[in-house]
Amino acid sequence: MRKGSFSAAIAVLTAVSVSTGSAVTHHPGPYVPLCSHINLTASYLAEAEPGKGPGFIFVIKNDTNKNIRLARPVPSSAHWYAHVGSKWLWRASSGSGGSFVDAYNEKGEVFAYQPKELPQHPEYMTVAAHASQEWTETVHDHPSLTYRPSCAICNNPGEREYRAIFAYAYVPHPQEHADDLLPCGLRSEPVVMPPLTTTK
Repeated sequence: MRKGSFSAAIAVLTAVSVSTGSAVTHHPGPYVPLCSHINLTASYLAEAEPGKGPGFIFVIKNDTNKNIRLARPVPSSAHWYAHVGSKWLWRASSGSGGSFVDAYNEKGEVFAYQPKELPQHPEYMTVAAHASQEWTETVHDHPSLTYRPSCAICNNPGEREYRAIFAYAYVPHPQEHADDLLPCGLRSEPVVMPPLTTTK
């Protein structure tokens, strides 16, 4: 399937989950633009670490002239889609930060996570200017990466083709001070997934 057709399907189908059918007059939380010249990519691993099950290799490539800093966990959310007939249907989202404000505009703003209380022991990831960073996350250590259907009809045992999109968007607490904290959001390209086994 071409990238464009998958993106269009995501935009149209995700709109159902974020729109009430009436004009949107406010945003339920902070939002940020998507980053330029900073890319997040991912690849599936059937066995990321012995005994910890599947996971993903993530890479952030920073093509800007300055260091960037991200608040962990990175990515902060996962969004799952299944191929049903000729359509891609949204199945589940987990985590926070990175969902489209306007699902019809895949280049537009994304909702960001902002902690309500000052983080006591924040952790950050730094990627140098014109550099990249690669790391592995398991679903055991990073629960937001686990596929969790949101409803009974979102867990069709006949589905065999899946894609996952990973995202990051974070707005710091007003008293949180972290130099060069990334002021924009990231979304990966669709990641090919194997058939998934879930329990209700």
